[in-house]
Amino acid sequence: MSDVNQLIAELSPELQERVKQKAEVKILEIRLRQLREELEMSQTELAKKMGVSQPAIAAIEARGDEIKLASLKKYVEALGGKLSLSVEMPTGTGRIYPI
Repeated sequence: MSDVNQLIAELSPELQERVKQKAEVKILEIRLRQLREELEMSQTELAKKMGVSQPAIAAIEARGDEIKLASLKKYVEALGGKLSLSVEMPTGTGRIYPI
């Protein structure tokens, strides 16, 4: 077990959950930036395609899991992609919905 995982395992269940939630937010922030960078597009270039300012792109990338679905859709489409919503139910069934 890595040192970080060992430290987390020693926390109370409540603190472990808070750490997990914070990590998930950061992971989404990083993934949005990675999508843009993989296409070698700057925030300024993406902003022009979306019709917004560069600081607006920085804010979208920094919002993590608090980003509005409409903003995420516009962001992905400006990168040339398509956004869909994957739903997994406790029964094991799932669906993918185009957005």
